[in-house]
Amino acid sequence: MNAKKFWIGVVVIFFVHGILQIVIHTGLLKNLYIATDHLWKDQAIQKSRMFVHLLADFFFALLFCFIYVKGFEPNKAGGAQGIRYGLYMGLFVQLPLTFTYFVVLNAPGTLLVWWFIYGLLVSLICGGILGAIYKPQVATS
Repeated sequence: MNAKKFWIGVVVIFFVHGILQIVIHTGLLKNLYIATDHLWKDQAIQKSRMFVHLLADFFFALLFCFIYVKGFEPNKAGGAQGIRYGLYMGLFVQLPLTFTYFVVLNAPGTLLVWWFIYGLLVSLICGGILGAIYKPQVATS
């Protein structure tokens, strides 16, 4: 494992994941959250617990990168390998969550579908970026 690339990956994925979450949840899904305001904790409570959300984003980045590094195939193309990994991880996380949320949350199906789509998209983007960071070394002669 290349420790330098690993930690670069963790930092980059932490920030990319966080930025995408902000764009999705405070921008793209804002109106849907407003329409379902009764389902969410008060904004003051959410803000007071933001450090827990940042910790969760850090653990996502750390584990996302760790699993990628453990399965890294040096002879495969970096970006393509990363996108494939992002697809697998996105499905691994989002598919069971979507079904579970359908059963236990009193949220509209539209929100669940968007969470699935955006979650999968975030994993694909993060995977592609991680693949670019971990691209195979070019042989020098």
